[in-house]
This record gives sequence, structure tokens and C-alpha cells, in this order.
Amino acid sequence: MRFAPTKLAILFALTLVTLATGIVVLAFMGYETDWVVYVWAGAAGLFLLALFGDILLLPGKRTIIGVRRLPGEVGVGVPFEMTLTVANLTGRPQKVRVWDILPRSMNGPRDPVVLTLPPSARERVVREYRLVDRGAYTVEGSIVEVLGLLRLMRRMIRLEDRATVVAIPGIEVLTSNRLVLKAMLDADTGLARTRGVGRGGEFASLAPYVPGDPPSAVDWKGYARSGQLTVRRYEPERRRHIMLCCDAGRLMGGRVHGQRKVDLALQALTRLAAAALRRSDLVGLVIFDSEVRFMLPPRAGAGQLARIVRASLTVKSSYSETAFTPAFVALNHVLRRRSLVVVATDFDNEAQGWELQRNIEAVRKRHVVMVCGLRDPIYKETIAEPVETLEDGYRQLAALTLLDERQTIYEHIRKRGIHTLDAEPDELAEPMLNLYGRIIASGKL
Repeated sequence: MRFAPTKLAILFALTLVTLATGIVVLAFMGYETDWVVYVWAGAAGLFLLALFGDILLLPGKRTIIGVRRLPGEVGVGVPFEMTLTVANLTGRPQKVRVWDILPRSMNGPRDPVVLTLPPSARERVVREYRLVDRGAYTVEGSIVEVLGLLRLMRRMIRLEDRATVVAIPGIEVLTSNRLVLKAMLDADTGLARTRGVGRGGEFASLAPYVPGDPPSAVDWKGYARSGQLTVRRYEPERRRHIMLCCDAGRLMGGRVHGQRKVDLALQALTRLAAAALRRSDLVGLVIFDSEVRFMLPPRAGAGQLARIVRASLTVKSSYSETAFTPAFVALNHVLRRRSLVVVATDFDNEAQGWELQRNIEAVRKRHVVMVCGLRDPIYKETIAEPVETLEDGYRQLAALTLLDERQTIYEHIRKRGIHTLDAEPDELAEPMLNLYGRIIASGKL
């Protein structure tokens, strides 16, 4: 708590100083200034008396209080409301300005709130914010400026209304059934429930034989009993093992529309985890950069989704280059049966792309692999810009060359039977779920 003069008080003080300077100049010039000095001294005395009186009339520290409310957990980049209630416990109206002490990663209004509080009343202020990085953030409180009755002095009061909010990528899937249902529908778009004839998986039903059905699918014992040809139909096996792998290296720390690519990747992976767990699959998670930062073996159940969502809080942002070998070696030790391995990553040169391909080759021998690339939107934006200068042309040529190299690497990966997807980070979830559905429908697991 501290006192400070207002602009009005500073203006009065400057006026008195200017008058005093003029009196001194007149005295040096030989003019009679006694009566002017008396007038100036009286004005200065009244001004000082008004200042001290205004200080005495200012409300005390405990007469203006505040209570802040924040949600406990929010998604990264997802808007949320922060509520501040300011109460006036004095017996007269108070006009106040309130500044919130906000962390840097909290995007939203930072201008002061001006409130006119009636006697013994309270006002509530609701504002919308976003957190652009994962982690726990504390709003340290507020600074309240209260003007004196004469508007000459002001008191700055620190409100200890601290509150903490935790930003977690994908946390909304734990509280929103709509998002989980949307994820399941996106997976269904990939024909996750398609039934096939003679495929591996769980037996679904018998159906009449039609020309073209494979002989291995015919129920020959049933034919011996009834004399009618029938075939066995299967649906994809449940309780599949799915391992989600998220790259948290240097490239994934870049921002797209204000959010880091690693957080956008984790949001998409948590939606895939929600859809898979609802289908009784076992889902695990690996977060890695130059080494494995977090490992959660595949499990089933609602509690596993919460563990996957909150796993990112244990991993700090890293600027080290991604190394795929340690992560994939750890995967081969953890995964004891054939699994779907989903890798969310990015690369910006051929060397990194070929390293990714070489390491995935070793995993593909035992598992089904899906590589999801997070393509930076700057490629598309650069190509769409009009070419007005030679520099613009060079920039477009560089973007086209990098995209061509990227597509070449993905083409080599696809030729080896590895499923690939290349999408912009904030559009990754839906095509990832569609591809997951198609892989499940193919019966490869």
C-alpha cells in the first residue's frame, strides 16, 4: 500500500512552483513582492492542508477487498473466464481502477477496470483469457487505485486475491462428452466398424455365401449339416494395443497461431486416445526429444485417459534435436504384442526425414505404424503470396523445394507399408482419427 499524488495535485504543485519562480524574478528586478509572497504562502498552505486532508479521507487497506475465481484446469489455447469480485466496505461511494497481475503466457485484456462502488456494495468483473503454453500459472493478485475525496491523492492497495490455473493440452476431453463423441464419429468415418469376410478379428455372424467370397471363409461344418453355403463374417478385434508417440524436440516447439506444435499434437493424440479407450482398446503414451521424457505403457479404462492427458505437465519444453532411436528402442521393450504405433512429429530437412524413415523401419517389422506430420502453415502461406520482387520469388522457390522434399520422404515411407499423414497442426485431429479408423477396419491388428 502506498500514496501518490494525482495529475490534478501535480498540476497545482507545478502552478505554485511557477508562481514562486515569478516572484523571485520580480524581487531581483526590484519590484515590491511582499503582498504576493503572502498570497503565495497562503495558497501553498491551503494546498498542503488539502493534500493531508485527502490522505486522511482515503479508505484504509482492509476496506477494499477482492475475491478471484479461476477454473482449476483449462485446455491450452481454449478460452476461459476469470471472475474478480471487488467489495467496498466503506460508508461512502468509491471510484477505483483495478489492474490484474497476470503471467506473460495469459493472453487477454490487460487494461485496468474502472468501477464505481456504492457504499457497502460489491461489483463482479468477468473477463475472457487464453493460456498459450501448458503448465501451472498463478495470477499474483490485483492493484487497486482509490482516489481521495478531493481527487488530489490516491492510494494503491495490493489485493492478495491469488489464484492458480493449470493449462493442459487436450484436458477438455475429460469434461466434454461432445468432444469424445466427435472423436468417435471421426474414427467411424474411417470405417472402424466395417465387417469383413475371412479377416482376422472377432467373429461377428454367419452370412449366405455369394460368388467371390474366399473359400477359407466358408463354414464347411455348417454346410455338412445343412447343405447351405455360409461364410463367417468378422469385425475388427477389440482390446487392441495402441501406442501414441509425441515428438517434443526443437521443431515441435515452434508456434502456430500462438500455440506450440507439441501442444497441438498432444491435443490431437488425446482425442484419439479418448476414442480408442471408449472402444475398449489399450492406449499408452511416449513423449520424447533427444531422449525419452515420459513413458506410459498401454492400459485400458477411464483412468488411463486422465493419465495420458496430464502426462504433458511432467515434460518441459526442449530445444534439443529429436532422436528417434532411443524412443523406438524403448517401444520395442514395452510393446509385447503387435500394436498400432502413432507418431506425431515434424522435420525440416532431408537428413531428419531419412533418420525418421530408418528408425520406423525397425518398428514396422513387429507393429503397424502411422506417421502424422505437423506441416508448418508457413509453406502454404508463402506459396499463396503474390510474387512482386525477386526476394518473393526466391522465398516461394524455397518453400516449394522443401515441400517437394517432404513429399518425397513420405512417399518412400508409404512404399514400405507405413501409413502417413501430413497436415497443419491445428487441423490434425480429424484426419488422424479417420486414418486410425481405416487401419482398424483393415484388420492388420
